[in-house]
Amino acid sequence: MAGLVWSGAGATLAATITVPNGSFESPAPPPGFPVSPMINAWQETPQPAWFNPADFGGMTWDQLSGVFPNPPPGDPSHIVNADGQQAAYLFAVPGVGLFQDYGSVAWNEAAPSHAFDATYEVGLGYELTVGVLAGPGMAPGATLRLSFYYRDASDALVTVAARDVVFSEADFPTTTFLNDYQVSLPIVADGDAWAGQKIGVSLLATTPGGSYWDVDNVRLVAIPEPGSLALLTLGAGALYLARRRVRSHGRP
Repeated sequence: MAGLVWSGAGATLAATITVPNGSFESPAPPPGFPVSPMINAWQETPQPAWFNPADFGGMTWDQLSGVFPNPPPGDPSHIVNADGQQAAYLFAVPGVGLFQDYGSVAWNEAAPSHAFDATYEVGLGYELTVGVLAGPGMAPGATLRLSFYYRDASDALVTVAARDVVFSEADFPTTTFLNDYQVSLPIVADGDAWAGQKIGVSLLATTPGGSYWDVDNVRLVAIPEPGSLALLTLGAGALYLARRRVRSHGRP
């Protein structure tokens, strides 16, 4: 997987995979508008047949998700640990969601940009981390699903691993602080259907909540299996010793 930057030490060694517009910084809402349903790099989930704008105060399906600027410090709605200047919102309505992969198409694209070009590599595990907060009045038990997926031969999105974020007042005591939630995918094996497929990530409201979810700072890392990790560590150690030997002979 080209372009990975390995960091950390010991069992925490991991490689960062960039998720385009992972902090929802673009585009900024038009002047005079507090939110925008347009989100670069991410594709919105399709409108289901049951949806009727009249049941949602005239809001269209695409308006149920979007981006918004974080209010300035001192504002009661300021998100204290937001990454960057903006975040995204998803109304807690089943089916409202955002997803991104090699073949996804954002609002401003006529065809896939292929900007998110990452593959499930054999011998690597993956961890997706998302900052999440729940808006005021969220119903107890409301869920937001974080998922890994791939596209099969029919272009259907096939879930590989998922985790439901479940609202409770204990877990979300404030509407101004993002909690980090992770979904982990175990080491990819040769026989896995997703081995060699393009990585996809999804954020999806799955139950009615009567409020909204805010999401921010989507992070993705690849983690090597223990055997590969040992080889990487040994390789780094050998390089260090070689440099020490060169220095001992008076070379820089």
